[in-house]
Amino acid sequence: MIEVHPRHAVLALASAGALALASCTSTSSSLSRSASHRASAATASVTETPTEDPGSTSPPAAPSSSPADAPADAPALAVGRPAAPAPNDPVAIPKPQPSAPATVLASVPRTPVANRPTNQIMMVRTTAYTHSESDHLKYGRKSAAGNTLQYGSQVRSAAADWSKYPLGTRFMIEGMPYEYVVDDYGSALVGTETIDIYKPEKGTMNQWGVRNVPIRVLEWGSFEESRKILDGRKHVRHADHVRKMLNEIEKKARTGDIPGGDIKA
Repeated sequence: MIEVHPRHAVLALASAGALALASCTSTSSSLSRSASHRASAATASVTETPTEDPGSTSPPAAPSSSPADAPADAPALAVGRPAAPAPNDPVAIPKPQPSAPATVLASVPRTPVANRPTNQIMMVRTTAYTHSESDHLKYGRKSAAGNTLQYGSQVRSAAADWSKYPLGTRFMIEGMPYEYVVDDYGSALVGTETIDIYKPEKGTMNQWGVRNVPIRVLEWGSFEESRKILDGRKHVRHADHVRKMLNEIEKKARTGDIPGGDIKA
C-alpha cells in the first residue's frame, strides 16, 4: 500500500485545478475568436459591393425596392414616353375651348343719323322683340305710333330711338327682301343706335337674337312727328325714356343738327 503524504495530495489537487482553468480559458478564447471572425465575415458580406462578373454580358441587377419605399404620388415612367400627368393636376386637364368672343359694340361703324344719308350702307346692331313679352303685353300688337305692328311679306315694323331714327324711317337689311319701317320705340333702345326688329312670336324672336347687319336707309322719317307724339307723353310718371328722346330731338333742333327745317325749335 502506497502512503500518500497530505502535502503531496494538496499539491496534486492544485496542479489539476490549474490545468483545468487553463483549458477553460483557452476554450473561451477560441470561442471568442470564432464569434468575432463570423461577425466580421457577416459585416463584410453586407457592406461589400458586388462587382460585375467580367465574363458575364448581362448588366448587374438593379437593386429592388419595395412599393412602400416610393412616394405615394410618384408617377410611373414608361420607356420612350413622357410621364402621364397626375389626374388631379388642374393645368394638365384639357380646358374647353372658349367660344367666339362677343362683338365689341364700340367697334361697329357708326354713321351720324343727323346727317341723314340715304342709300348708304351702315352697320347697325339689331335685336328682336315680340308683342307677347311681359313689357309689351299692355300694348298688344299696337305700336308707339298707334298702328298695328306689321309683319307682312313686304313691310315689317321696327323699333328704335326716335331721336336717332325718327318715326317713319324706312330701311332694308342687305340680303333680305323686306322693307322695315320705324313705328315703335322701347326704353332699352334710348341712347343707343340699336334697332329692334318685330317678330310675331317668341320662337322667331329668339332665332334672330342679336345681329350686326348692314342696313340701307331708303327714307328718313320725321323728327317733327316724333316730337309731337313724345311731347304728349312726357308727363307720364315712368316715361323717362320718352323725355330723353324728346330732349335730344329739341337739342338737335337748337344746334342745327336737323337740317331742312324738319322741326321748329
